[in-house]
Amino acid sequence: MDATTCLRQRHTDPSDYARVVAVMDDWWDGRPMSSRPSHVFFSHFETTGFVMEAGDELVGFLLGFLSQTRSDEAYIHFVGVHPGFRGLGLGRRLYAGFFAAAHTYGRAWVCSITAPGNRASIAFHRRMGFAIDPGDAVIDGVPVKLDYAGAGGHRVVFCRRLAPDAWPLAPGSVLEHPAPVLRPVSPAGAL
Repeated sequence: MDATTCLRQRHTDPSDYARVVAVMDDWWDGRPMSSRPSHVFFSHFETTGFVMEAGDELVGFLLGFLSQTRSDEAYIHFVGVHPGFRGLGLGRRLYAGFFAAAHTYGRAWVCSITAPGNRASIAFHRRMGFAIDPGDAVIDGVPVKLDYAGAGGHRVVFCRRLAPDAWPLAPGSVLEHPAPVLRPVSPAGAL
């Protein structure tokens, strides 16, 4: 039986926070990552956060949100897959769940970032149909936005249009709407 047939993907809930931070440092080869995700993602963004489980074991997660500033965008903040389950398409399935959630909420674009040295992440995003923002510099042949994540925190910025006919034509575009026609409202009972 295929290992991926036993998987269950669901939305996050507040109890998932402790499970995710408990595995992060191991999943990132001992790098101290567990302080990076905030409990806010598990308590305020449940409909755009996902965990994947094999039985009772956590094998993947995705934390994202709908932009309040850019009503056409959704943003993927953090994604992790258990090292023993990599290469099975779990990242692709987590992203597909997020794309569906973003589409449900009327978002036309999904954006994300990664470090310029993270070649695996860059390749994954490109395979998933993300375009790289031109940025304001190039590091190791990759366009980046300098200091995007603070001083020295240069990042590759990705955006993916959810559907070919989705609006608008570029993420963060200001939509021009005609001014509404205002009609006077008469007091109740008036003719």
